[in-house]
Amino acid sequence: MTTATIARCWTFVSSKGNQRYQTLQYADGTTSCDCPGWCKRTATDGSRSCKHTRSVVMGTADRECERMHDYTSVAATTAAAIPATRAINHFGQIGRRKIQT
Repeated sequence: MTTATIARCWTFVSSKGNQRYQTLQYADGTTSCDCPGWCKRTATDGSRSCKHTRSVVMGTADRECERMHDYTSVAATTAAAIPATRAINHFGQIGRRKIQT
């Protein structure tokens, strides 16, 4: 199993306002989300999407989200400042998702 590098992370407030969901965009351009819509729905071709990932793909996520973080600039700084083994121990398993099947 390979680990995908996270490029950006958006935090969205649920439509009811009682929960927060994180949508990730990976370095290869793929997206994932921890909302029920993304976790439970799968298209016939095996792909997944929700309103949050569609917002990222359409380029409107920055206006609709509560918070956004760009890890691409952090990755360059971290790679130069911290050796890889120390970086893994320091940051741990940020962004890992348990996908329910």
